[in-house]
Amino acid sequence: MFLHALACAVTETLSPLTPLVDPPAVQHAADCGDLGVVYEIYVRSFQDSDGDGTGDLDGVASRLDHLVSLGVDTLWLMPIFPAFGPAGYDVTDFSMITAEYGDLDDLDDLVDAAHARGLTVLVDLPFNHVDRGHPWFVAAERGEAGAHRRFVYADVPADDARWFASAAGGWFYGYFGRDLPDLDYTDATVLAEMAAIWDRWLDHVDGFRLDAVITLVEALGVIEGSAASHEALATLLEEARAEHPDACFVAEASEWEAEAGVSWLDTELQSGVERVLDFVRLDALTTAARDGDVTELLAVIEAQSDAGGVSGMATFLGSHDLSRLPTQVPDADARRALRVVQWLLPGSPVLYYGEELDLADATSATGQDLAMRAPMPWDSGHAGGFTTGTAWFTLDQGYNSGANVADQGADPTSALAFTRALGCLRKEYALSEPDAWRPVLGLDPALLMFRRSSSAGELFVAVNLSARRVDGGSGGPDGLADLRGNADAIGVLEPWGWRIFGSAATSCYPDP
Repeated sequence: MFLHALACAVTETLSPLTPLVDPPAVQHAADCGDLGVVYEIYVRSFQDSDGDGTGDLDGVASRLDHLVSLGVDTLWLMPIFPAFGPAGYDVTDFSMITAEYGDLDDLDDLVDAAHARGLTVLVDLPFNHVDRGHPWFVAAERGEAGAHRRFVYADVPADDARWFASAAGGWFYGYFGRDLPDLDYTDATVLAEMAAIWDRWLDHVDGFRLDAVITLVEALGVIEGSAASHEALATLLEEARAEHPDACFVAEASEWEAEAGVSWLDTELQSGVERVLDFVRLDALTTAARDGDVTELLAVIEAQSDAGGVSGMATFLGSHDLSRLPTQVPDADARRALRVVQWLLPGSPVLYYGEELDLADATSATGQDLAMRAPMPWDSGHAGGFTTGTAWFTLDQGYNSGANVADQGADPTSALAFTRALGCLRKEYALSEPDAWRPVLGLDPALLMFRRSSSAGELFVAVNLSARRVDGGSGGPDGLADLRGNADAIGVLEPWGWRIFGSAATSCYPDP
């Protein structure tokens, strides 16, 4: 009975009489361009240009053509400011670039080179907090007049989770720990000083990836996602856009409800960002692959669509905070199925450097998050082509036996070739446009099917998110042709298999 009901549903939803629904477009306060496919780079590990073993801005500039070959639209640089730790999220000085990476001229040269290739450049801005060695906090702990107002101090801590004893007396608040004291965004001075920092860097880059926006202000017992956090961010965005109307912003808003994630977007009702990193969709997608059931995933995307933000979400499968996908998902076919979904769903796919090679976590890593931050392997030569000197971090030996850009670039079956095909398909079908999309009920709970349309045509995507064979039915989407040219019907999909139909032929189908 259950399968019969689904069979009826798929016949009805595939009918050309059912119109596509255009979700409300995200309304930008300014024209910041199309963020499209976003590529996250850890500068320290991407490319060393001077042989000192550490990646730098000139090194990134020398590899921009690689990003273009992937179909990337936006380059996201992890923090480039002086910081206590190598990751850069514990900033000690917002006024300059860490000397290991270069200087302002190097950044300007990188941005110019990126713009010449049609790429947007974002810099990661960790502005919820500073390192305890930042001069602002040092002054506050010394008890200098007025310095304490930049931070959250209390005579009596509200709880014992995130409050730490102050050398100046009382307690200070640090959401991310004792070494990362929170700035107080209820204070006008802090807002003005941070607005000035934003203004300085927006003279040089296209925008920011904004770190940890949900914890800007903890108010009235709400630790994450408070109304005050929204208000503080809106204030900074409005001031930034007044001076830099073309600036664009991506927010790390680690919300776990679809509507909450959408609430950070820039709409007619609020001043927000152009894209939100989609933790909700990530969780639903990994759950779907684990359980072989796409029900929750479809519900999440429907909720985002109903809230008017489906095209503003940015889908990621790995990052500087998460183990790389091959470490999480050992099955290579499963990883490719997840990539198909990530790249073809509405919104922006976010690619962490090295994902295009299907790199796993580094086995030689010790310390928090280092396993995901090994140098990029470009070829099979010394240090994978990352440096002519001694790399700051030892590459796994796999780089000299196929796990590098040069070798995979010559292999049409490689992860790199697969990624380039997905990027090509997005370009040919203009999938970076805010578009109409519609989920399609399938014959099996593991079968994810959806339509997308843009100015370049229409796609119909069917993906089996399970390790078993799935029958997609004997029918196919009306008016669309299988891009492989193999069959008119969806038919049986092998474990982790997929089929893509389109209104126009393409030269860049992502073969398994």
